[in-house]
Amino acid sequence: MKKSFLFVAALALTFAACQPRTDVENNTIATFEEAAITPATIESTFKYSNDTLAFLQSGNFEIQQTVSWGGAMTAGGVVSNQTTTDVKNGYADAYKSAAGGAYAGKNFLVWYSDSYSPNVIKLTKAATVPGMYVCNTALVESMIKVGDKMSTVAGGFTENDHLLLTIGGSLEGKEVNSTVEFYLAKGTNIVNQWTYVDLSTLGKVDELHFTMSGTKTNSYGLTTPTYFCIDNLGASK
Repeated sequence: MKKSFLFVAALALTFAACQPRTDVENNTIATFEEAAITPATIESTFKYSNDTLAFLQSGNFEIQQTVSWGGAMTAGGVVSNQTTTDVKNGYADAYKSAAGGAYAGKNFLVWYSDSYSPNVIKLTKAATVPGMYVCNTALVESMIKVGDKMSTVAGGFTENDHLLLTIGGSLEGKEVNSTVEFYLAKGTNIVNQWTYVDLSTLGKVDELHFTMSGTKTNSYGLTTPTYFCIDNLGASK
Protein backbone atom coordinates (compact mmCIF):
# COMPACT_ATOMS: atom_id res chain seq x y z
CA MET A 1 0.00 0.00 0.00
CA LYS A 2 2.82 2.36 0.91
CA LYS A 3 4.64 1.58 -2.34
CA SER A 4 1.50 2.32 -4.37
CA PHE A 5 1.10 5.66 -2.61
CA LEU A 6 4.72 6.61 -3.26
CA PHE A 7 4.39 5.59 -6.91
CA VAL A 8 1.24 7.71 -7.40
CA ALA A 9 2.85 10.67 -5.62
CA ALA A 10 5.98 10.41 -7.76
CA LEU A 11 3.87 10.14 -10.89
CA ALA A 12 1.90 13.24 -9.91
CA LEU A 13 5.08 15.22 -9.28
CA THR A 14 6.54 14.12 -12.63
CA PHE A 15 3.34 15.11 -14.44
CA ALA A 16 3.29 18.50 -12.70
CA ALA A 17 6.94 19.13 -13.56
CA CYS A 18 6.21 18.49 -17.23
CA GLN A 19 3.42 21.06 -17.43
CA PRO A 20 4.47 24.32 -19.13
CA ARG A 21 4.28 27.42 -17.00
CA THR A 22 1.77 29.67 -18.71
CA ASP A 23 0.99 32.27 -16.08
CA VAL A 24 2.52 35.42 -14.61
CA GLU A 25 3.44 34.53 -11.03
CA ASN A 26 0.24 32.51 -10.56
CA ASN A 27 -1.98 35.03 -12.36
CA THR A 28 -3.74 34.02 -15.54
CA ILE A 29 -2.36 35.17 -18.86
CA ALA A 30 -4.18 37.67 -21.08
CA THR A 31 -5.99 35.56 -23.66
CA PHE A 32 -8.59 38.27 -24.46
CA GLU A 33 -11.27 35.58 -24.51
CA GLU A 34 -13.29 37.56 -21.93
CA ALA A 35 -14.34 39.95 -24.68
CA ALA A 36 -17.73 39.04 -26.11
CA ILE A 37 -17.44 40.01 -29.76
CA THR A 38 -20.15 39.58 -32.36
CA PRO A 39 -18.81 37.08 -34.93
CA ALA A 40 -17.28 38.59 -38.07
CA THR A 41 -17.02 42.10 -36.61
CA ILE A 42 -14.01 44.19 -35.67
CA GLU A 43 -15.65 45.81 -32.66
CA SER A 44 -13.91 45.78 -29.32
CA THR A 45 -15.62 44.97 -26.05
CA PHE A 46 -16.43 48.61 -25.40
CA LYS A 47 -18.19 51.49 -27.14
CA TYR A 48 -16.67 54.94 -26.86
CA SER A 49 -17.54 58.60 -26.72
CA ASN A 50 -15.00 61.28 -27.61
CA ASP A 51 -14.21 62.05 -23.97
CA THR A 52 -14.20 58.54 -22.53
CA LEU A 53 -11.49 55.90 -22.38
CA ALA A 54 -12.32 52.30 -21.60
CA PHE A 55 -10.10 49.58 -20.19
CA LEU A 56 -10.13 45.84 -20.66
CA GLN A 57 -8.69 43.56 -17.98
CA SER A 58 -7.52 40.17 -19.13
CA GLY A 59 -5.47 37.98 -16.84
CA ASN A 60 -2.93 40.06 -14.95
CA PHE A 61 -3.08 42.92 -17.47
CA GLU A 62 -5.08 46.11 -17.95
CA ILE A 63 -5.27 47.29 -21.55
CA GLN A 64 -6.37 50.75 -22.65
CA GLN A 65 -8.88 50.41 -25.44
CA THR A 66 -8.04 52.50 -28.48
CA VAL A 67 -10.39 55.35 -29.34
CA SER A 68 -11.25 56.67 -32.79
CA TRP A 69 -12.31 60.18 -33.71
CA GLY A 70 -13.33 59.97 -37.34
CA GLY A 71 -10.54 57.50 -38.12
CA ALA A 72 -7.85 59.14 -35.97
CA MET A 73 -6.67 56.45 -33.56
CA THR A 74 -5.10 56.89 -30.16
CA ALA A 75 -2.65 54.36 -28.79
CA GLY A 76 -4.20 51.26 -27.34
CA GLY A 77 -5.76 47.92 -28.17
CA VAL A 78 -8.81 46.53 -29.90
CA VAL A 79 -9.92 42.95 -29.33
CA SER A 80 -10.63 41.20 -32.62
CA ASN A 81 -11.84 37.78 -33.73
CA GLN A 82 -11.23 38.21 -37.46
CA THR A 83 -10.15 35.05 -39.29
CA THR A 84 -9.45 36.35 -42.81
CA THR A 85 -6.48 38.23 -44.24
CA ASP A 86 -8.37 40.20 -46.89
CA VAL A 87 -7.35 43.89 -46.90
CA LYS A 88 -9.27 45.18 -49.94
CA ASN A 89 -10.99 47.78 -47.75
CA GLY A 90 -7.77 49.37 -46.51
CA TYR A 91 -7.89 50.66 -42.93
CA ALA A 92 -11.37 49.19 -42.48
CA ASP A 93 -9.48 45.87 -42.49
CA ALA A 94 -6.90 47.02 -39.94
CA TYR A 95 -7.96 44.50 -37.27
CA LYS A 96 -6.94 41.26 -38.97
CA SER A 97 -3.84 39.25 -38.14
CA ALA A 98 -1.52 38.21 -40.95
CA ALA A 99 -1.85 34.66 -39.59
CA GLY A 100 -5.61 34.67 -40.19
CA GLY A 101 -6.90 34.62 -36.63
CA ALA A 102 -5.74 34.21 -33.04
CA TYR A 103 -2.77 32.24 -31.75
CA ALA A 104 -5.13 30.33 -29.47
CA GLY A 105 -8.85 30.54 -28.89
CA LYS A 106 -10.91 33.01 -30.91
CA ASN A 107 -9.76 36.46 -29.78
CA PHE A 108 -6.55 38.43 -30.05
CA LEU A 109 -5.47 42.02 -29.45
CA VAL A 110 -4.58 44.49 -32.18
CA TRP A 111 -2.35 47.21 -30.73
CA TYR A 112 -1.95 50.64 -32.30
CA SER A 113 1.15 52.60 -31.32
CA ASP A 114 1.45 56.36 -31.83
CA SER A 115 3.81 59.15 -30.82
CA TYR A 116 1.25 61.22 -28.94
CA SER A 117 -0.26 58.83 -26.38
CA PRO A 118 1.10 56.49 -23.70
CA ASN A 119 1.79 53.11 -25.33
CA VAL A 120 1.38 51.20 -22.09
CA ILE A 121 -0.15 47.96 -20.84
CA LYS A 122 -0.39 47.87 -17.06
CA LEU A 123 -0.07 44.86 -14.79
CA THR A 124 -2.55 44.55 -11.95
CA LYS A 125 0.32 43.14 -9.90
CA ALA A 126 4.04 43.66 -10.51
CA ALA A 127 5.64 40.54 -11.97
CA THR A 128 8.23 39.18 -14.36
CA VAL A 129 6.39 38.64 -17.64
CA PRO A 130 7.63 35.47 -19.38
CA GLY A 131 6.62 36.60 -22.88
CA MET A 132 3.85 36.91 -25.45
CA TYR A 133 2.95 35.90 -28.99
CA VAL A 134 3.21 38.57 -31.69
CA CYS A 135 2.20 38.80 -35.35
CA ASN A 136 1.84 41.53 -37.95
CA THR A 137 -1.60 42.66 -38.99
CA ALA A 138 -2.66 41.66 -42.49
CA LEU A 139 -2.82 45.35 -43.43
CA VAL A 140 0.76 46.02 -42.38
CA GLU A 141 1.99 42.92 -44.18
CA SER A 142 0.26 44.09 -47.35
CA MET A 143 1.74 47.59 -47.14
CA ILE A 144 5.21 46.23 -46.47
CA LYS A 145 4.92 44.18 -49.66
CA VAL A 146 3.44 46.82 -51.98
CA GLY A 147 4.39 50.12 -50.34
CA ASP A 148 2.74 52.25 -47.69
CA LYS A 149 1.51 54.92 -50.15
CA MET A 150 2.84 57.68 -47.87
CA SER A 151 6.58 57.14 -47.93
CA THR A 152 8.88 59.21 -50.08
CA VAL A 153 10.39 55.89 -51.13
CA ALA A 154 8.06 54.15 -53.58
CA GLY A 155 7.26 50.44 -53.44
CA GLY A 156 7.50 47.83 -50.72
CA PHE A 157 10.38 46.93 -48.43
CA THR A 158 13.80 46.22 -49.88
CA GLU A 159 16.55 44.24 -48.18
CA ASN A 160 17.65 47.44 -46.37
CA ASP A 161 14.26 48.18 -44.79
CA HIS A 162 12.84 47.14 -41.46
CA LEU A 163 9.97 47.60 -39.00
CA LEU A 164 11.07 47.23 -35.39
CA LEU A 165 9.03 46.76 -32.23
CA THR A 166 10.85 47.72 -29.03
CA ILE A 167 9.36 46.58 -25.72
CA GLY A 168 10.38 48.14 -22.45
CA GLY A 169 8.90 48.36 -19.00
CA SER A 170 8.84 50.22 -15.74
CA LEU A 171 8.43 49.44 -12.07
CA GLU A 172 6.96 51.97 -9.66
CA GLY A 173 7.47 54.73 -12.22
CA LYS A 174 11.12 53.93 -12.95
CA GLU A 175 12.19 52.56 -16.33
CA VAL A 176 13.88 49.16 -16.21
CA ASN A 177 17.40 48.93 -17.61
CA SER A 178 16.73 46.55 -20.49
CA THR A 179 14.53 46.45 -23.56
CA VAL A 180 13.52 43.70 -26.00
CA GLU A 181 13.77 44.30 -29.75
CA PHE A 182 11.67 42.30 -32.18
CA TYR A 183 11.70 42.84 -35.95
CA LEU A 184 8.18 42.68 -37.36
CA ALA A 185 9.82 42.90 -40.76
CA LYS A 186 13.44 42.84 -41.86
CA GLY A 187 14.03 43.19 -45.57
CA THR A 188 11.50 40.95 -47.28
CA ASN A 189 11.15 38.70 -44.21
CA ILE A 190 7.78 39.57 -42.70
CA VAL A 191 6.38 38.06 -39.49
CA ASN A 192 3.07 36.64 -40.73
CA GLN A 193 2.74 33.79 -38.22
CA TRP A 194 2.40 34.00 -34.45
CA THR A 195 5.90 34.20 -32.99
CA TYR A 196 6.93 34.02 -29.34
CA VAL A 197 8.77 37.02 -27.89
CA ASP A 198 10.62 36.41 -24.62
CA LEU A 199 10.17 39.32 -22.18
CA SER A 200 11.72 37.75 -19.09
CA THR A 201 14.91 39.84 -19.47
CA LEU A 202 12.92 42.95 -18.54
CA GLY A 203 12.67 41.62 -15.00
CA LYS A 204 9.89 42.61 -12.62
CA VAL A 205 7.62 45.31 -14.05
CA ASP A 206 4.22 46.85 -13.46
CA GLU A 207 3.98 48.37 -16.95
CA LEU A 208 4.97 47.28 -20.46
CA HIS A 209 5.84 49.96 -23.02
CA PHE A 210 5.78 49.67 -26.83
CA THR A 211 7.70 51.72 -29.38
CA MET A 212 7.79 51.19 -33.14
CA SER A 213 10.45 52.44 -35.55
CA GLY A 214 11.51 51.72 -39.10
CA THR A 215 13.16 52.86 -42.28
CA LYS A 216 10.07 54.00 -44.21
CA THR A 217 9.68 57.61 -43.13
CA ASN A 218 8.79 61.08 -44.35
CA SER A 219 9.04 64.53 -42.76
CA TYR A 220 6.33 63.55 -40.24
CA GLY A 221 7.99 60.32 -39.14
CA LEU A 222 7.29 56.63 -39.69
CA THR A 223 4.92 55.95 -42.60
CA THR A 224 4.51 52.18 -42.17
CA PRO A 225 1.28 51.67 -40.15
CA THR A 226 2.11 51.06 -36.50
CA TYR A 227 -0.25 48.16 -35.80
CA PHE A 228 0.70 44.72 -34.50
CA CYS A 229 -1.13 41.77 -32.93
CA ILE A 230 -0.71 40.25 -29.46
CA ASP A 231 -2.04 37.01 -28.01
CA ASN A 232 -1.41 35.01 -24.81
CA LEU A 233 0.33 37.93 -23.12
CA GLY A 234 2.23 36.58 -20.12
CA ALA A 235 2.61 33.05 -21.47
CA SER A 236 5.68 30.88 -21.40
CA LYS A 237 6.74 29.42 -24.73
